[in-house]
Amino acid sequence: MKVATCTPINFEANEHFFSRDSGLLCRGFQDAGMNCVVIMPGVSGPDCPRDLVRCTKQQLRDPEWWRALELDLVVLYAWGDPKYQKVAEAIQHADIALVQSLDTAGLPTPYANFEEWLVASFATISMPQSSAQRLRSLAKVVRDLFPAAYERRRTGMIHHSDAVATVSPPAMKSVIDYAEALKCPNIARKTMVVPHPVSPLMSYHSETKSRKILVVGRWGKEDAPQKDPVRTMEVLHDFLHSMPEWSAEVIGRESDMLAVHTSAWSPSARERLTFRSFLDHTQLNKCYSTSRILLCASRFESFHIASAEAVCCGCSVVVGKHPLLASTSWFTTHGSGTLAKSRNRKDLGAALRHEAIQWENGQRLPHEIATFWSEKLHASRVAKVLAAWANDSMVKP
Repeated sequence: MKVATCTPINFEANEHFFSRDSGLLCRGFQDAGMNCVVIMPGVSGPDCPRDLVRCTKQQLRDPEWWRALELDLVVLYAWGDPKYQKVAEAIQHADIALVQSLDTAGLPTPYANFEEWLVASFATISMPQSSAQRLRSLAKVVRDLFPAAYERRRTGMIHHSDAVATVSPPAMKSVIDYAEALKCPNIARKTMVVPHPVSPLMSYHSETKSRKILVVGRWGKEDAPQKDPVRTMEVLHDFLHSMPEWSAEVIGRESDMLAVHTSAWSPSARERLTFRSFLDHTQLNKCYSTSRILLCASRFESFHIASAEAVCCGCSVVVGKHPLLASTSWFTTHGSGTLAKSRNRKDLGAALRHEAIQWENGQRLPHEIATFWSEKLHASRVAKVLAAWANDSMVKP
Protein backbone atom coordinates (compact mmCIF):
# COMPACT_ATOMS: atom_id res chain seq x y z
CA MET A 1 0.00 0.00 0.00
CA LYS A 2 1.29 3.45 -0.93
CA VAL A 3 0.07 6.22 1.37
CA ALA A 4 0.44 9.98 1.78
CA THR A 5 -0.45 12.42 4.50
CA CYS A 6 -1.13 15.92 3.27
CA THR A 7 -1.46 19.38 4.74
CA PRO A 8 -2.38 22.20 2.32
CA ILE A 9 -0.30 24.73 4.29
CA ASN A 10 3.42 25.34 3.90
CA PHE A 11 4.97 24.39 7.23
CA GLU A 12 8.67 24.16 7.95
CA ALA A 13 9.48 20.47 7.59
CA ASN A 14 11.67 20.21 10.68
CA GLU A 15 11.70 17.55 13.38
CA HIS A 16 8.92 19.38 15.22
CA PHE A 17 6.70 18.90 12.16
CA PHE A 18 7.51 15.18 12.07
CA SER A 19 6.81 14.82 15.80
CA ARG A 20 3.04 15.35 15.55
CA ASP A 21 -0.08 15.24 13.37
CA SER A 22 0.50 14.61 9.63
CA GLY A 23 4.30 14.37 9.92
CA LEU A 24 4.21 11.86 12.78
CA LEU A 25 1.44 9.84 11.12
CA CYS A 26 3.66 9.51 8.04
CA ARG A 27 6.40 8.05 10.22
CA GLY A 28 3.79 5.80 11.82
CA PHE A 29 2.85 4.35 8.43
CA GLN A 30 6.53 3.77 7.74
CA ASP A 31 7.05 2.05 11.09
CA ALA A 32 4.08 -0.18 10.24
CA GLY A 33 5.89 -1.26 7.05
CA MET A 34 4.10 0.91 4.49
CA ASN A 35 5.42 3.28 1.85
CA CYS A 36 4.39 6.78 2.95
CA VAL A 37 5.28 10.38 2.15
CA VAL A 38 4.13 13.79 3.34
CA ILE A 39 2.73 16.12 0.68
CA MET A 40 2.89 19.83 1.35
CA PRO A 41 3.05 23.03 -0.73
CA GLY A 42 6.32 24.90 -0.85
CA VAL A 43 9.76 24.79 -2.42
CA SER A 44 11.93 21.76 -1.82
CA GLY A 45 15.33 22.56 -0.33
CA PRO A 46 18.56 20.63 0.19
CA ASP A 47 17.64 19.92 3.81
CA CYS A 48 14.19 18.52 3.06
CA PRO A 49 13.75 14.89 4.16
CA ARG A 50 13.36 12.30 1.41
CA ASP A 51 9.83 11.41 2.50
CA LEU A 52 8.59 14.98 1.89
CA VAL A 53 6.98 15.86 -1.47
CA ARG A 54 6.82 19.60 -2.04
CA CYS A 55 4.42 20.95 -4.67
CA THR A 56 2.55 24.05 -5.80
CA LYS A 57 -0.91 24.95 -4.57
CA GLN A 58 -2.14 24.47 -8.13
CA GLN A 59 -0.80 20.92 -8.21
CA LEU A 60 -2.78 20.14 -5.07
CA ARG A 61 -5.93 20.97 -7.06
CA ASP A 62 -4.91 18.90 -10.11
CA PRO A 63 -6.32 15.33 -10.32
CA GLU A 64 -3.71 14.36 -12.91
CA TRP A 65 -0.87 15.40 -10.61
CA TRP A 66 -2.35 13.27 -7.84
CA ARG A 67 -2.94 10.34 -10.19
CA ALA A 68 0.73 10.36 -11.23
CA LEU A 69 1.74 9.69 -7.63
CA GLU A 70 0.04 6.26 -7.78
CA LEU A 71 -1.28 6.46 -4.23
CA ASP A 72 -3.80 4.15 -2.60
CA LEU A 73 -4.70 6.40 0.33
CA VAL A 74 -4.38 10.06 1.35
CA VAL A 75 -5.01 11.39 4.86
CA LEU A 76 -5.79 15.09 4.45
CA TYR A 77 -5.31 17.45 7.38
CA ALA A 78 -7.48 20.37 6.22
CA TRP A 79 -9.79 20.84 9.25
CA GLY A 80 -12.90 20.61 7.07
CA ASP A 81 -12.16 24.12 5.83
CA PRO A 82 -14.17 24.85 2.63
CA LYS A 83 -11.30 26.80 1.07
CA TYR A 84 -9.52 23.45 0.55
CA GLN A 85 -12.45 21.72 -1.15
CA LYS A 86 -10.76 21.71 -4.55
CA VAL A 87 -7.87 19.75 -3.00
CA ALA A 88 -10.27 17.12 -1.68
CA GLU A 89 -12.10 16.97 -5.03
CA ALA A 90 -8.82 16.50 -6.93
CA ILE A 91 -7.78 13.58 -4.71
CA GLN A 92 -11.14 11.86 -5.19
CA HIS A 93 -11.16 12.51 -8.94
CA ALA A 94 -7.75 10.77 -9.06
CA ASP A 95 -9.45 7.64 -7.67
CA ILE A 96 -7.48 7.73 -4.42
CA ALA A 97 -9.16 6.80 -1.14
CA LEU A 98 -9.43 9.97 0.95
CA VAL A 99 -9.69 10.35 4.71
CA GLN A 100 -10.24 13.88 5.98
CA SER A 101 -8.90 14.46 9.49
CA LEU A 102 -10.84 16.98 11.59
CA ASP A 103 -8.66 18.48 14.31
CA THR A 104 -11.49 19.40 16.66
CA ALA A 105 -13.01 18.34 19.99
CA GLY A 106 -16.37 18.52 18.20
CA LEU A 107 -18.59 20.74 16.08
CA PRO A 108 -21.21 22.30 18.40
CA THR A 109 -24.21 23.62 16.51
CA PRO A 110 -27.48 25.10 17.79
CA TYR A 111 -29.34 22.66 15.54
CA ALA A 112 -28.00 19.56 17.34
CA ASN A 113 -27.63 20.52 21.00
CA PHE A 114 -28.59 24.12 21.73
CA GLU A 115 -27.46 24.04 25.37
CA GLU A 116 -24.02 22.66 24.50
CA TRP A 117 -23.64 25.20 21.70
CA LEU A 118 -24.64 28.01 24.05
CA VAL A 119 -22.07 26.96 26.67
CA ALA A 120 -19.34 26.68 24.03
CA SER A 121 -20.30 30.01 22.43
CA PHE A 122 -20.35 31.87 25.75
CA ALA A 123 -16.93 30.45 26.65
CA THR A 124 -15.51 31.48 23.28
CA ILE A 125 -16.79 35.04 23.52
CA SER A 126 -15.93 35.60 27.19
CA MET A 127 -12.31 34.39 27.19
CA PRO A 128 -9.60 37.09 27.34
CA GLN A 129 -8.91 38.44 23.86
CA SER A 130 -8.50 41.65 21.92
CA SER A 131 -11.52 43.62 20.74
CA ALA A 132 -10.92 42.48 17.17
CA GLN A 133 -10.71 38.83 18.25
CA ARG A 134 -13.87 39.17 20.34
CA LEU A 135 -15.74 40.59 17.36
CA ARG A 136 -14.59 37.64 15.24
CA SER A 137 -15.75 35.23 17.96
CA LEU A 138 -19.11 36.97 18.13
CA ALA A 139 -19.42 36.89 14.34
CA LYS A 140 -18.83 33.13 14.38
CA VAL A 141 -21.57 32.65 16.97
CA VAL A 142 -23.99 34.66 14.84
CA ARG A 143 -22.88 32.76 11.73
CA ASP A 144 -23.78 29.47 13.43
CA LEU A 145 -27.43 30.58 13.39
CA PHE A 146 -27.38 30.78 9.59
CA PRO A 147 -26.04 27.46 8.23
CA ALA A 148 -25.81 28.73 4.65
CA ALA A 149 -23.25 31.33 5.78
CA TYR A 150 -20.59 28.69 6.42
CA GLU A 151 -21.81 25.31 7.63
CA ARG A 152 -23.26 24.24 4.29
CA ARG A 153 -19.89 24.93 2.69
CA ARG A 154 -18.11 23.00 5.44
CA THR A 155 -20.39 19.98 5.04
CA GLY A 156 -19.78 20.27 1.29
CA MET A 157 -16.05 20.05 1.93
CA ILE A 158 -16.33 17.13 4.37
CA HIS A 159 -18.65 15.34 1.94
CA HIS A 160 -15.70 14.96 -0.46
CA SER A 161 -14.11 12.10 1.47
CA ASP A 162 -14.39 8.36 1.83
CA ALA A 163 -14.06 8.63 5.61
CA VAL A 164 -14.08 11.42 8.17
CA ALA A 165 -11.52 10.99 10.97
CA THR A 166 -12.34 12.44 14.37
CA VAL A 167 -9.80 12.49 17.18
CA SER A 168 -11.83 10.83 19.98
CA PRO A 169 -15.17 9.13 20.70
CA PRO A 170 -16.66 12.39 22.13
CA ALA A 171 -15.51 14.25 19.01
CA MET A 172 -17.03 11.57 16.78
CA LYS A 173 -20.39 11.84 18.55
CA SER A 174 -20.34 15.62 18.18
CA VAL A 175 -19.51 15.44 14.45
CA ILE A 176 -22.23 12.83 13.87
CA ASP A 177 -24.80 14.96 15.73
CA TYR A 178 -23.66 17.98 13.71
CA ALA A 179 -23.97 16.14 10.39
CA GLU A 180 -27.38 14.70 11.19
CA ALA A 181 -28.68 18.08 12.42
CA LEU A 182 -27.61 19.65 9.12
CA LYS A 183 -29.25 16.77 7.21
CA CYS A 184 -26.02 15.15 6.01
CA PRO A 185 -26.49 11.49 7.03
CA ASN A 186 -23.85 10.41 4.51
CA ILE A 187 -21.21 12.27 6.55
CA ALA A 188 -22.48 10.75 9.80
CA ARG A 189 -22.21 7.23 8.32
CA LYS A 190 -18.56 7.59 7.32
CA THR A 191 -17.28 9.18 10.53
CA MET A 192 -14.77 7.20 12.61
CA VAL A 193 -12.28 7.66 15.46
CA VAL A 194 -8.66 8.19 14.40
CA PRO A 195 -6.72 9.85 17.25
CA HIS A 196 -3.83 12.15 16.60
CA PRO A 197 -0.70 9.98 16.78
CA VAL A 198 1.70 9.91 19.72
CA SER A 199 5.43 9.31 19.33
CA PRO A 200 6.57 5.80 20.32
CA LEU A 201 9.17 7.54 22.48
CA MET A 202 6.29 8.24 24.85
CA SER A 203 6.31 4.89 26.65
CA TYR A 204 6.50 3.62 30.22
CA HIS A 205 9.29 1.30 31.36
CA SER A 206 8.50 0.72 35.05
CA GLU A 207 10.02 3.97 36.25
CA THR A 208 9.23 4.95 39.85
CA LYS A 209 6.29 7.33 40.00
CA SER A 210 6.86 10.21 42.43
CA ARG A 211 4.13 12.34 43.99
CA LYS A 212 4.28 14.94 41.26
CA ILE A 213 1.77 16.92 39.17
CA LEU A 214 2.75 17.97 35.65
CA VAL A 215 1.36 20.82 33.56
CA VAL A 216 2.60 20.96 29.96
CA GLY A 217 1.84 23.71 27.46
CA ARG A 218 2.80 26.97 25.78
CA TRP A 219 2.87 29.88 28.19
CA GLY A 220 3.50 32.96 26.07
CA LYS A 221 1.10 35.90 26.10
CA GLU A 222 -0.53 34.81 22.84
CA ASP A 223 -1.37 31.40 24.32
CA ALA A 224 -2.88 32.65 27.59
CA PRO A 225 -6.50 32.79 26.32
CA GLN A 226 -6.33 29.05 25.60
CA LYS A 227 -4.04 27.70 28.34
CA ASP A 228 -5.40 29.94 31.15
CA PRO A 229 -2.23 30.28 33.25
CA VAL A 230 -4.12 32.13 36.02
CA ARG A 231 -6.51 29.21 36.61
CA THR A 232 -3.62 26.76 36.32
CA MET A 233 -1.66 28.50 39.05
CA GLU A 234 -4.72 28.89 41.28
CA VAL A 235 -5.37 25.16 41.18
CA LEU A 236 -1.70 24.31 41.80
CA HIS A 237 -1.63 26.75 44.72
CA ASP A 238 -4.63 25.14 46.40
CA PHE A 239 -3.32 21.62 45.79
CA LEU A 240 0.23 22.19 47.03
CA HIS A 241 -1.00 23.93 50.17
CA SER A 242 -3.33 21.03 50.99
CA MET A 243 -1.01 18.18 49.92
CA PRO A 244 2.42 18.92 51.47
CA GLU A 245 4.00 15.64 50.29
CA TRP A 246 3.37 16.44 46.62
CA SER A 247 5.26 18.66 44.17
CA ALA A 248 4.42 20.14 40.77
CA GLU A 249 6.25 21.03 37.58
CA VAL A 250 5.19 23.46 34.85
CA ILE A 251 6.82 22.65 31.50
CA GLY A 252 6.91 24.61 28.27
CA ARG A 253 8.30 27.70 26.57
CA GLU A 254 8.11 30.81 28.76
CA SER A 255 6.88 28.75 31.73
CA ASP A 256 8.99 30.93 34.04
CA MET A 257 6.57 33.77 33.30
CA LEU A 258 4.09 32.00 35.60
CA ALA A 259 6.37 32.44 38.61
CA VAL A 260 4.86 35.90 39.17
CA HIS A 261 1.69 34.17 40.39
CA THR A 262 3.55 32.62 43.35
CA SER A 263 4.52 35.86 45.11
CA ALA A 264 1.92 35.36 47.87
CA TRP A 265 2.49 31.61 48.23
CA SER A 266 3.99 30.09 51.34
CA PRO A 267 7.72 29.25 51.07
CA SER A 268 6.90 25.54 51.44
CA ALA A 269 4.55 25.54 48.44
CA ARG A 270 6.88 27.67 46.31
CA GLU A 271 9.85 25.37 46.82
CA ARG A 272 7.78 22.38 45.66
CA LEU A 273 6.96 24.03 42.32
CA THR A 274 9.48 24.15 39.47
CA PHE A 275 9.40 25.66 35.99
CA ARG A 276 11.12 24.07 33.00
CA SER A 277 11.37 25.40 29.46
CA PHE A 278 10.85 23.45 26.24
CA LEU A 279 11.95 19.81 26.45
CA ASP A 280 12.61 17.37 23.62
CA HIS A 281 10.69 14.10 23.51
CA THR A 282 13.33 12.12 25.40
CA GLN A 283 13.40 14.62 28.27
CA LEU A 284 9.62 14.97 28.27
CA ASN A 285 9.19 11.19 28.38
CA LYS A 286 11.34 11.06 31.52
CA CYS A 287 9.13 13.72 33.17
CA TYR A 288 5.90 11.90 32.28
CA SER A 289 7.25 8.49 33.28
CA THR A 290 8.34 9.62 36.74
CA SER A 291 5.21 11.68 37.54
CA ARG A 292 1.70 10.62 38.48
CA ILE A 293 -0.81 13.19 37.24
CA LEU A 294 -1.11 15.63 34.35
CA LEU A 295 -3.37 18.64 34.94
CA CYS A 296 -5.14 20.38 32.05
CA ALA A 297 -6.78 23.67 33.08
CA SER A 298 -7.15 24.99 29.52
CA ARG A 299 -10.24 26.80 28.29
CA PHE A 300 -10.26 24.74 25.08
CA GLU A 301 -8.28 21.96 23.41
CA SER A 302 -8.94 20.13 20.16
CA PHE A 303 -7.16 16.95 21.34
CA HIS A 304 -4.50 17.92 23.92
CA ILE A 305 -1.45 16.02 22.81
CA ALA A 306 0.14 16.47 26.27
CA SER A 307 -2.62 14.37 27.85
CA ALA A 308 -2.24 11.73 25.13
CA GLU A 309 1.52 11.58 25.69
CA ALA A 310 1.04 11.45 29.47
CA VAL A 311 -1.29 8.46 29.51
CA CYS A 312 1.06 6.59 27.19
CA CYS A 313 3.68 7.08 29.92
CA GLY A 314 1.42 5.83 32.71
CA CYS A 315 0.23 9.19 34.04
CA SER A 316 -3.40 9.91 34.79
CA VAL A 317 -5.23 13.08 33.70
CA VAL A 318 -7.38 15.70 35.42
CA VAL A 319 -9.46 18.04 33.26
CA GLY A 320 -12.71 19.97 33.61
CA LYS A 321 -15.97 18.94 31.97
CA HIS A 322 -16.73 21.32 29.10
CA PRO A 323 -17.82 21.03 25.43
CA LEU A 324 -14.56 22.68 24.33
CA LEU A 325 -12.54 20.03 26.23
CA ALA A 326 -14.53 16.96 25.19
CA SER A 327 -11.61 15.12 23.59
CA THR A 328 -9.34 15.67 26.57
CA SER A 329 -12.00 14.18 28.85
CA TRP A 330 -11.57 10.90 26.94
CA PHE A 331 -8.18 10.45 28.63
CA THR A 332 -9.82 10.24 32.06
CA THR A 333 -11.69 7.04 31.09
CA HIS A 334 -10.53 3.42 31.65
CA GLY A 335 -9.12 4.18 35.12
CA SER A 336 -6.89 6.89 33.70
CA GLY A 337 -7.98 10.03 35.54
CA THR A 338 -10.71 12.23 36.97
CA LEU A 339 -13.14 14.46 35.09
CA ALA A 340 -13.93 17.52 37.22
CA LYS A 341 -17.54 18.73 37.35
CA SER A 342 -16.43 21.93 35.62
CA ARG A 343 -13.22 23.79 34.95
CA ASN A 344 -13.70 26.27 37.78
CA ARG A 345 -11.07 26.53 40.50
CA LYS A 346 -12.98 24.63 43.16
CA ASP A 347 -14.00 21.70 40.95
CA LEU A 348 -10.57 21.28 39.35
CA GLY A 349 -8.96 21.39 42.78
CA ALA A 350 -11.32 18.77 44.16
CA ALA A 351 -10.70 16.52 41.14
CA LEU A 352 -6.94 16.88 41.50
CA ARG A 353 -7.05 15.94 45.19
CA HIS A 354 -9.35 12.99 44.41
CA GLU A 355 -6.93 11.77 41.76
CA ALA A 356 -3.99 12.05 44.17
CA ILE A 357 -5.88 9.92 46.70
CA GLN A 358 -6.59 7.35 43.96
CA TRP A 359 -2.84 7.00 43.49
CA GLU A 360 -2.20 6.78 47.22
CA ASN A 361 -4.80 4.01 47.52
CA GLY A 362 -3.30 1.97 44.69
CA GLN A 363 -6.24 2.60 42.35
CA ARG A 364 -4.04 3.88 39.53
CA LEU A 365 -1.88 1.29 37.77
CA PRO A 366 0.68 2.98 35.51
CA HIS A 367 1.50 -0.17 33.51
CA GLU A 368 -2.17 -0.72 32.69
CA ILE A 369 -2.74 2.94 31.82
CA ALA A 370 0.30 3.03 29.54
CA THR A 371 -0.47 -0.27 27.82
CA PHE A 372 -4.10 0.57 27.13
CA TRP A 373 -3.41 4.00 25.63
CA SER A 374 -0.19 3.13 23.79
CA GLU A 375 -2.10 0.47 21.85
CA LYS A 376 -4.56 3.15 20.75
CA LEU A 377 -2.35 6.21 20.31
CA HIS A 378 1.17 5.29 19.20
CA ALA A 379 1.70 6.42 15.62
CA SER A 380 2.10 2.96 14.08
CA ARG A 381 -1.13 1.79 15.79
CA VAL A 382 -3.06 4.75 14.39
CA ALA A 383 -1.58 4.05 10.95
CA LYS A 384 -2.67 0.39 11.12
CA VAL A 385 -6.26 1.43 11.90
CA LEU A 386 -6.30 3.58 8.76
CA ALA A 387 -4.63 0.89 6.66
CA ALA A 388 -7.17 -1.70 7.83
CA TRP A 389 -10.01 0.66 6.93
CA ALA A 390 -8.50 1.27 3.50
CA ASN A 391 -8.07 -2.45 2.83
CA ASP A 392 -11.69 -3.11 3.82
CA SER A 393 -13.20 -0.13 2.05
CA MET A 394 -11.29 0.58 -1.14
CA VAL A 395 -13.07 -0.50 -4.30
CA LYS A 396 -10.50 -1.41 -6.89
CA PRO A 397 -11.35 -0.48 -10.51
